[in-house]
Amino acid sequence: MEEGLSGFCIKGSHVRGNNGNNNGGSGTKCGRWNPTTEQVKVLTELFRSGLRTPSTDQIQKISTQLSFYGKIESKNVFYWFQNHKARERQKRRKVSIDENDFITRDNIFNNNNNKISSSKR
Repeated sequence: MEEGLSGFCIKGSHVRGNNGNNNGGSGTKCGRWNPTTEQVKVLTELFRSGLRTPSTDQIQKISTQLSFYGKIESKNVFYWFQNHKARERQKRRKVSIDENDFITRDNIFNNNNNKISSSKR
């Protein structure tokens, strides 16, 4: 990323990703962090182990550890955890809504069957 241009994109003829791969001759070089596979794996393992809101010191240590795998800043770690928590909550809400919808449909179906059965008697 060009110095001092955080948040801006630059069109270029040969743009390389964090993992050093060439993006096919033309691409955009952005100020956006694109985590490597290894970085995502480590962050996901930390999250699964129960770390939800790391302290400033923890964020610093994590970003230092992850810098071995590619460019990363402390803010990237902070926002990754924040976003991951929000996405997990959204998934849980969706599953809960889907389960309630299924239960409601099941109850309606059973009630309709009971009405039919009792009317036949």
